[in-house]
Amino acid sequence: MKHTEQQIFEISIKILRDLNPKKFAESDIENIIFSPKDKTANSDRKLSDSWLISIKSLFGNIDILAIADETGEPLYYQNFNFAKVKIQKDSKGIYTFV
Repeated sequence: MKHTEQQIFEISIKILRDLNPKKFAESDIENIIFSPKDKTANSDRKLSDSWLISIKSLFGNIDILAIADETGEPLYYQNFNFAKVKIQKDSKGIYTFV
């Protein structure tokens, strides 16, 4: 494990505030789970350690933010309808949906 839960919490806040600054609150993060050798987080199906962050969503639903443990960068955002969206960092260091 390269990152601590606290580090991932701080990274998650940065990402979520970049993605949705008007609606996101720190209290929206419900859970942070380390997932060793997870292949669901990677589109190329390679096994890698990742973090899964549960986020309160509309109508009591939960969205998921996946972050790579190796890099601390987001892998994807999955909403409660199971739609996965990639996230990228622009030249100013701000995260946006692709």
